[in-house]
Amino acid sequence: MERVNQVALVTGAASGIGYAYTKYLLQNNVKVALCDINIKQCQSVSNEFAQIYGRDKVLALHCDVTSDVVFESAFKLCIDHFKRLDIVVNNAGIFNETMEKWESTINVNYGGVVRGTMLAIKYMGRPYDGNGGTVVQTASIAAFMGNLFICPIYRSTKRAIVEFTRAIGDKKSFEHLNVRIMALCPGYVRTPMIEGDRSSVYLIKEYGKKANEMVATLPVQIPESVAKGLIEILKHGETGDCWIVKNDEKPRPANLPDIPY
Repeated sequence: MERVNQVALVTGAASGIGYAYTKYLLQNNVKVALCDINIKQCQSVSNEFAQIYGRDKVLALHCDVTSDVVFESAFKLCIDHFKRLDIVVNNAGIFNETMEKWESTINVNYGGVVRGTMLAIKYMGRPYDGNGGTVVQTASIAAFMGNLFICPIYRSTKRAIVEFTRAIGDKKSFEHLNVRIMALCPGYVRTPMIEGDRSSVYLIKEYGKKANEMVATLPVQIPESVAKGLIEILKHGETGDCWIVKNDEKPRPANLPDIPY
């Protein structure tokens, strides 16, 4: 897949996996619109990358994936600036299982992915006079771990992303839309989402302790491994594919209903 001069829009681009995605896309000659709800941090990261890859290669945009108006504005600003859009990476995500904040996990993790996919179709899809393109969702290996009782909200949003991707990315839909839609399902990644004592974001605090104990016994990969997976899936993935990348290994298609860690 030739990516020279292509343009990507990446949500949650200011930190963690999104930061690594942006770095590897830029290394592969893709211009990037960095979208994040934290615009100050997003601008700082954009400036950092501009010094390395050139200011014409990056654009920092405020983006709230739960807002139809704000999210679509990011798409419009990206296209207005770069004059095209080829890749959308729906990466923004949060983790909160508490009684007070569980709804935000659904709104960001699943609602944001669906909203971003529909906007990608609107601006890249054949029925809307678009030139086609690719959408990649960041799901999680949690989608395939049936015994992950400690985080039912998070796990269910990631499973929903997998099923949504498989459905809307079906080859029959691709023939109509000309938009390839895939998902990347990382194993545990060393990001702020899993670092430190996060028991306060679980419905039952004891589950937070169990999560910390579990992560301590499992391989934790770096965000760059997931970013390499993104480049791999852009090169070789087919529409509807869901790929797993874990333990800093080469990504592979997820062919089984449930995959133990």
